[in-house]
Amino acid sequence: MPRQARIDVPGTLYHVMSRGIERRAIFFEEADYLDFQERLYVWLRKCGAKCLAWCLMPNHFHLLLLRGERPLSEFMHHAMTGYAVNFNIRHGRVGHLFQNRYKAIICDIEQYLRELVPYIHLNPLRAELVKDLAGLAGYRWCGHGAVATGVPDGILDEGLLLEHFGGGDKSPRAAYMELMAEKAAEGKSTGALGTFRHDAEAVSDPRVLGDSDFVEAILRAADEKMNRPPKSRDELLVEAARITGVEAPDILRRTRNRRAARARAIYCHLCREERISLAELAEELGIGRSAVCRLAGKGAAATGGKCG
Repeated sequence: MPRQARIDVPGTLYHVMSRGIERRAIFFEEADYLDFQERLYVWLRKCGAKCLAWCLMPNHFHLLLLRGERPLSEFMHHAMTGYAVNFNIRHGRVGHLFQNRYKAIICDIEQYLRELVPYIHLNPLRAELVKDLAGLAGYRWCGHGAVATGVPDGILDEGLLLEHFGGGDKSPRAAYMELMAEKAAEGKSTGALGTFRHDAEAVSDPRVLGDSDFVEAILRAADEKMNRPPKSRDELLVEAARITGVEAPDILRRTRNRRAARARAIYCHLCREERISLAELAEELGIGRSAVCRLAGKGAAATGGKCG
């Protein structure tokens, strides 16, 4: 059976997993954990993503990410590739560190978040790296500690996570802790993601976790994005002009006018989204490639990552 392409849809929740090649360790010492944690911190902000659960284990990791304006693939490439290079240097090794590429499953946030968060955060307890929930609160490489103690870890978006808990007489934090205790009491039986899936008659896809309507909506959005023909630079220039109200010739002209400069940045962002060659764009605008990248970043920020 041919391998299915990854689905990368803005604004969706992904459960991302990866493990060491041949199940070997990917974290040996504190410096390794800190290196990867720092990369997560940096690229969450660069890509506009939000983390709703995370856990680093000796030979694998889990992330629950709400995709931002930049592709999930870009986020994971920078986090994993840079880490693997530094890891090999630190430990005097060569070759691949991770087993294949990461696995990413799109999840229905309303239906599965309260299952996935304990599933991810209880990993150290299930693996007996800690003895109980009190010990888990002190496990530095997991988002549970930030919720349990109220001390931010720089990775978990605690506020966004706790929006999905609470109700009645309980505070969101108390509701979260109660659910964690309940799931911890179930022991190792809370393991397989397959137990969250629907019956065989439902519309399903191994890349998506949700009911039939959710799966169909995600696949439809992905097909529309992947199957439409790419836009040309001329089309994107017209689109940038429509968005900003700046005439196309003024977008291409080098100027210090703020409105024109903003339009130029948005044009670069639209072109990068369509994978227009940096060399072509740099030549058209009369600037260097690095300047194009900087402008594209400003354009993404100006539009919230949305095109059109």
